[in-house]
Amino acid sequence: MKKIRNYFKKIILVASVLTAIMAGSVYAATQKEVDYVTGPAFGLNADQYETTLDSYKQQQEAELVAKEDEEIAALKASARGRSVGRFKAYAYSLDTDPSNVTTAGTRPTVGRTIAADWSVLPRGTRVRIGNSDTVYIVEDTGGDIKGKTIDIFMNNDSEARSHGVRYPELFVIEGDAKSAQQKIDAILARRAERQAKQNK
Repeated sequence: MKKIRNYFKKIILVASVLTAIMAGSVYAATQKEVDYVTGPAFGLNADQYETTLDSYKQQQEAELVAKEDEEIAALKASARGRSVGRFKAYAYSLDTDPSNVTTAGTRPTVGRTIAADWSVLPRGTRVRIGNSDTVYIVEDTGGDIKGKTIDIFMNNDSEARSHGVRYPELFVIEGDAKSAQQKIDAILARRAERQAKQNK
């Protein structure tokens, strides 16, 4: 009878472990728990047990990432934003603007900061440029930036010159598009936090 009880304890423990993993939890087994599920009944030693857990975790993480990617792809379609037509796009850097502060008072950041005519694209407007998934924010302006013109912040003057003058289509992110982008950001933040915990 005692052997039967111990066997069922092992069954319950394994079930709880797998349930935790399926729920996306990071499961850390105690030595007592390892002792329960090792031995002839399951044919696993402690190392094999931990390896099996790691395998399940990796499988569940891969499946979760795949589901997240599907959700992100659907959200991106609605997060593309409202087209405001083609703009004349220049580029600038700290080499040509050593002030190191935007007109909005922020620190210019590559992949985020653009300058625009605030009467056309108000301060704080979030936009996508062409087919890029990068979301830029209107944080700067200047006397030479008039009408449908933008200036994209780059790492250095060499990159700015290489960019030259282009005429991409701009998409303003607002309303449903803004909400969709926030959901995408939240998914990616949760993923980064989850994976950081798993890598500890």
